[in-house]
Amino acid sequence: MCNLYLEEIREERNVTDDKFNTVTFKDTMVNLGKVLSHDATKFTLSCKPPRKPNDAIRMIQEISNTVYRIVGFYHTIPVSAGKIYKTQYRLAVNELIQGVMSLCSNFLPEEHKVSFMVPTAAIWDSCKELVKLPKNNQEAVIQAWHELEGTLKDAKTEVHEIVAGEDRSEGFDDNEGSDDETELGQEELEVAKSCAKLVDMAVFVLQKIERRCLRNSESVTWLDDVYTAASQLVDETDLLVSQIYDEDAAYMKEQVKRYIEHSTSLVKIAKQEAKGEHADWFAMCENKYESM
Repeated sequence: MCNLYLEEIREERNVTDDKFNTVTFKDTMVNLGKVLSHDATKFTLSCKPPRKPNDAIRMIQEISNTVYRIVGFYHTIPVSAGKIYKTQYRLAVNELIQGVMSLCSNFLPEEHKVSFMVPTAAIWDSCKELVKLPKNNQEAVIQAWHELEGTLKDAKTEVHEIVAGEDRSEGFDDNEGSDDETELGQEELEVAKSCAKLVDMAVFVLQKIERRCLRNSESVTWLDDVYTAASQLVDETDLLVSQIYDEDAAYMKEQVKRYIEHSTSLVKIAKQEAKGEHADWFAMCENKYESM
């Protein structure tokens, strides 16, 4: 049954509900998590010696009912709540289901009987984490945005190390024990420097959007759109930096052009919600990208 639930929550359902309250939904999900946590504890105790089969059977039924309620409740999230909001809850529900599967399967092999509390504790932790879930799509995007910024800053560090000649690959060449360092020709180095500047600018753009746009916008659609564009840019950043190792100037330039296009797309979306001088700043960024 749990495997079926995992498949179901991956499916997109076009649910509509004009009265859906994202804050109330979070509160209810947190409470269901508390119920599941208690169920898991009682189930674990019922399976420890001296065992009473009827108690264990009753508790596994209770767990099954609680998981059923959680999954059913998740499926009430309407499209209007926001893609990122729903994604955060899908990941949380997925983790709860995986935890229940781990707990139940842990009682099958005899050699695992001493580790009953390990999967139980994992469920406790997952249930406690529910309080950190977003109360609306704006909060969901801001939470996910911080992860994007972290990934982007790592890429910034890497590309500057390449330009400075301080990078080392994690693998080895044909000479055992010898690190394979990236040695760029003059043309490749100049393109790599351009890559570094673009990544620097991307870091600044994401910071600007987070501080001046995300916290002031209540548009669910715009929040989804800007996060999608930023996520794509971060993915492109990984490609932009990794292609430097190929040391092919022509291909590097193609990736730079592609990166500029994604950067421009993000800035255009950001400009829709920016106000006053901040809107002017994004317009300036757009012009700068288009002139490159």
